[in-house]
Amino acid sequence: MAGEIPEFIECLTRDHRVLILGGLAVIAHGRDRHTKDADIWLEPMESSSVWASVVARTCGRFNSATIHRLPGWSEISGEEIAQAVDDTGVIRILGLGQPLDIFRRPNEFDELAFDDVIGRAQKSEDGTYLPDPLDLLQSKLDTTRDKDQQDIFHLEHVTRRRYFDRLPTATLAEATEMLDRFADWQVLRVALGNPDPAVQALARRHLEEFAEAGDPFSQAILAGRPIPGE
Repeated sequence: MAGEIPEFIECLTRDHRVLILGGLAVIAHGRDRHTKDADIWLEPMESSSVWASVVARTCGRFNSATIHRLPGWSEISGEEIAQAVDDTGVIRILGLGQPLDIFRRPNEFDELAFDDVIGRAQKSEDGTYLPDPLDLLQSKLDTTRDKDQQDIFHLEHVTRRRYFDRLPTATLAEATEMLDRFADWQVLRVALGNPDPAVQALARRHLEEFAEAGDPFSQAILAGRPIPGE
């Protein structure tokens, strides 16, 4: 992060929980790419007015920081901040070296999801939280930008690696929770290798659903045929 953004976020994390989103979070999950701005999810608090007052008070500590509405980048202050974040779920801070987008309601989430998402996140040394790759992936679903599609591909790859490690020894409860959140033929094939017959049956049910929908890879696995392309 460039400029005064780290100091700005540090001010927020002294009293509030902050999740890193966007390109910075994808980079933290191992993708080599650049980002021109920073995105964070500041805990929603009890109301948009209280949330807006925290943002405004933090901005007041930085001489060059200004608050803007998206889209359009028009500068706002006072009660306009709460109204803007109610309308779009996000406001933008300029004057810190790079744009900083602060979300109260990120894409594909509502305010009430914050506690669940942070409960799956990993706390970093700087006091911020890094979301689970699947939560970060969800925040990027409603987009057609090439870089977001590439981020999704990377986050799916990270998730598969984690599932490949955990599924062979997962309990039925663990496997159910995992496969409810993410499943494809690759992770389901790994789940079939779990020694628990109940986990194997769970994986087979998912494969049957995929096969019925026309997935040739799931059809091949269930029929004991070679995977196309392997």
